[in-house]
Amino acid sequence: MTTMTRLPAVETPSLLLREIESRDADAFCGFMMQDTYQRHIAMRLSSESEVKAFVSRSVARQGDDRRNVFHLAAEEKMSGEAIGDGFLIVQRPKTLEIGWGLHPAMWRMGLGTEIGQALIGLAFERLKAERVWCKVMSPNSASARLAKRIGMKHLQSHPDYPAGGGRFAPVEFYAMSSEEYFDLVY
Repeated sequence: MTTMTRLPAVETPSLLLREIESRDADAFCGFMMQDTYQRHIAMRLSSESEVKAFVSRSVARQGDDRRNVFHLAAEEKMSGEAIGDGFLIVQRPKTLEIGWGLHPAMWRMGLGTEIGQALIGLAFERLKAERVWCKVMSPNSASARLAKRIGMKHLQSHPDYPAGGGRFAPVEFYAMSSEEYFDLVY
């Protein structure tokens, strides 16, 4: 797996996916602490100080060539504000987990799909993954549809998966191989 200090920004029709910056903290607080956002994610940040600490940690590790976690901001091109996020985690050589989130006010606008497609592209084209996977909380049918829309295939269901903070939840797993990615129709 090729490592790099920083991932390049990726432009989609509506967004710029880029490494998190300190200036994103307030925008992240604006959506990450909403109940509608948190109900479908594993890593729940419960206060403004926790969100700001997460942003600070993400920025601080960007200079580490050994890092295996890349957190990105999804910046709306028109406003310049972070309205979503994504992550890539190198789980083992050539296998990455991806995940995405979007401000609830921006749901059903196709922006989640733009984030997911950009993450898949970064994983296979920049980080040279051979396999990419994601987990979706079972009640989150929108993210399940998104995973399929970006070309991922359902692998399995887990009825009682450790979801962080001592919680367990039903989770669906999706995956894609590099061969499947490079065979996608553009």
